[in-house]
Amino acid sequence: MEYQLYSDPTWGKRVKISDEHRLIARWFNDELYENDELIEAFFTALDSTAEQLVQGREMRLLLGDGEACFQSHGLFHDDEQTLALYSGDDLALDESELQAWCGVEDLRALASAWRHFR
Repeated sequence: MEYQLYSDPTWGKRVKISDEHRLIARWFNDELYENDELIEAFFTALDSTAEQLVQGREMRLLLGDGEACFQSHGLFHDDEQTLALYSGDDLALDESELQAWCGVEDLRALASAWRHFR
C-alpha cells in the first residue's frame, strides 16, 4: 500500500492514499486527528494478536487474521424509509467510501510513519 504523508497549511498533517484505500486515509485524517483516546485504542489494537474492533465517530476498524478492515458506519444504514427517499436519484454508490481492506503489516508500517510524522 503506497501512501504519502504531507503537511497542509489549513488541515495540518495529512495522509494521502490511492482511491481504493481512501477510507484508510480518512481514518488517519478525520477519526484519529486530535483524538488521543482513539489514537491510544488504535495502537493498542494494532499491538494485539487477538481480533480487535476499534470504533470511531464515523467508521470502525476490524483487525484479525492478518487483515485490517475499515468500515464506514454508513455501510450499516438500514433505514428503508430514508433510503426510499433517494431511490429515484441517479447517484452511484462508491464502495471505496464505505469499506477498505489492507494487511495488518502494511497498516502497522503506515501507522508507525504517521506517528513519527505528526
